Amino acid sequence: SQYEHNMSTTFPARVFAQTIPAQLRQGDWMKEAAFLETLYHSWVDQYADYMGEPQARLHVDELRQQGRLYDHHDPLTVHAWIDEQIVGVTALRTLQGIDLITMLEVHPDYRRRAIGSQLLEALCCASDTLMAHVSVHKPRVLEFYQRHGFHVLEKETVQHGIHALEFDVVARRA
Repeated sequence: SQYEHNMSTTFPARVFAQTIPAQLRQGDWMKEAAFLETLYHSWVDQYADYMGEPQARLHVDELRQQGRLYDHHDPLTVHAWIDEQIVGVTALRTLQGIDLITMLEVHPDYRRRAIGSQLLEALCCASDTLMAHVSVHKPRVLEFYQRHGFHVLEKETVQHGIHALEFDVVARRA
């Protein structure tokens, strides 16, 4: 695999002791069908910024059929729960010594309640060096990362099939 899991990356107990705004947990979250469907729609919306909605839906459907939609989020995940319902998830991978945030999603009905901040702070507690790719079409997401001490390193274009996806590469060092 091109990714290596940094076995020294762990979450301190205090991350899971905090229960406001959500209870953070680890474990098998991919059995939560309603939340997975919410993620599916979120990813279609994100890809639609680049390729339009019909093509985005085809692309995400293809990833799901190939079993690749959630596959790359397994190594190190934390999810947020409120009233026994999953409302958010984040994941990272170590790539060449830098922990890359591969996912940070909050259910739309629970956004703007500091759950994303809680998930991101959990990652910050587990890693001294974090990096993320933020769509240039999502300025509010970029502002979110900047409020948490991330800085833009560069703009990057990634070929995703026939589509060029533009990202701001952001990083935070403890």
